[in-house]
Amino acid sequence: MNRNRMIKPGYAYELVNIECMPSSDLFNIVMEVEASLEPLLPYLAATFPGCTYIHGTGVLQFMEEGHIVAIRPTTITITGVEGAVEAESLCIRLFQRITDVAARKGDITPVFKAQPSLTVLDIFLALPRTNCGLCGSPTCMAFAAGLHRREETPASCPPLRTEREKYDTLLQKLQIHGCSL
Repeated sequence: MNRNRMIKPGYAYELVNIECMPSSDLFNIVMEVEASLEPLLPYLAATFPGCTYIHGTGVLQFMEEGHIVAIRPTTITITGVEGAVEAESLCIRLFQRITDVAARKGDITPVFKAQPSLTVLDIFLALPRTNCGLCGSPTCMAFAAGLHRREETPASCPPLRTEREKYDTLLQKLQIHGCSL
């Protein structure tokens, strides 16, 4: 079931049920933009930390506050939204970020090559894998998932904090992925 379509300057959006989870209380946002974002995608890729973008595919993806965001030339989707208030806030902030990038395009070096991808499994394999729980997560896999979604920080894991040289490669990849160190 679709919710009402909201029309804003430059875009319109609606909340839709998650098709594969019909009993879910969460929704997805489908945003349609008035002007094509195709020429802006390489500039957006340069400014969205941890995004996945391969020039020429017409899609840029990243995690934002636990939501998967996919930007295509005329459509943007955002997953796992609780309702209309959160949807409105996410759409406003994302469209403003896109508008800001468009305005600063001349000062941004566009990305025309594949952005390095960092998966939950990549993060997990680089962690101590002791499942000690000192980070507050029940397992290292759960902590890796939190890092991937940028809901956790590396500083929460005592070995990452105290043995920085040993985990330097992981920390660098996490920083590129948009994690706060």
